[in-house]
Amino acid sequence: MGRFKNTKYLNAIQKGIMAWSSENPRHLPWKDNRDPYQIWVSEIILQQTRVEQGLPYYLKFMERYPTLLDLANSTEDELMKIWEGLGYYRRARHMHQSAQIIVQQYDAIFPQNYSDILQLKGVGSYTAAAIASFAFDLPYVVVDGNVIRLISRLFALVDPVDDPSVRKEIENLASMLLDKTDPAFFNQAIMDFGAIQCKPVHPECNHCPLQEKCQAFQKDMVNLIPAKKEKKPRKTRFFYYLVPYKDEFFYIRKRSTTDIWSGLFEFYLIEFSEEVDWSKILPNVDLPIKRVHRQQNKYKQQLSHQIIQAEFLTVELIDDISILERDKYTRVKRKKIRNFAFPKVIDCFLKDKDVILNLH
Repeated sequence: MGRFKNTKYLNAIQKGIMAWSSENPRHLPWKDNRDPYQIWVSEIILQQTRVEQGLPYYLKFMERYPTLLDLANSTEDELMKIWEGLGYYRRARHMHQSAQIIVQQYDAIFPQNYSDILQLKGVGSYTAAAIASFAFDLPYVVVDGNVIRLISRLFALVDPVDDPSVRKEIENLASMLLDKTDPAFFNQAIMDFGAIQCKPVHPECNHCPLQEKCQAFQKDMVNLIPAKKEKKPRKTRFFYYLVPYKDEFFYIRKRSTTDIWSGLFEFYLIEFSEEVDWSKILPNVDLPIKRVHRQQNKYKQQLSHQIIQAEFLTVELIDDISILERDKYTRVKRKKIRNFAFPKVIDCFLKDKDVILNLH
């Protein structure tokens, strides 16, 4: 790594980051907190999630589950409702399972070493390092997206950062920068520096204390780094939802565990690989439909690897609902429909002009 191994050079970067952090404190409810449970919750929520989006969920989560025992004793359906809208629902299920494991195997005491923390469901090397350093002051470096961006610019790493070999190099460089006497402070400092100073777009280069040390700045390459491999185009799925109801009841069921939104509830779904008109769908629907409400609501949700185009059509049923019972649909009172956790597209439909409350 040549100059990268120069101790004086690395120390200057380390000190610059920590001095900047002392002068620019970032106030978040989980900072300066040594409770491993609260740190764990915050780190899981912030996976694939911006701080601004995750903060209200963290506050709501901690209000409902102030202790690990509270989380372990919760039901999955209740947890999913708390998590509703945040996405990546597997995170919530893994947390629930891990909380129960900690209660059973560790007497409800959060594990205190890196290797045991790493064994928890949904916890990778980054999250384990964060908990180990922030809660127990163990010397493990935290490498999140902000750190990856900062390191790749500081050392002008031009190869794609999602390449395993480049990622390993970034982790090694971050480890060389780590202040082992105060890993918690350093880890928070370097993440904050990346988030606030070395932003993805329009970084504060002209007011950066590391300007002279930054290889990307010196080479006028800041806007080119970090590079990433070209992503495959996301496939589009077309979801056509029939919203069946009779009298004061709607019919919903829980999605399977093998697809997106596992564990969330939904209405009667027909999926196509291309856009289809309702006139071609309805004649083939195996439901005892009495009346069709002609409001057709369209919604779009972009996921990390696919795009969901969803349409909704509300239908009133006649008396025979044996088909829905056979397919394990649950009958829910109209006024209680919002007690269940739904995917974002369905939640938007339910909120849009309160369509559920305006059926006559």
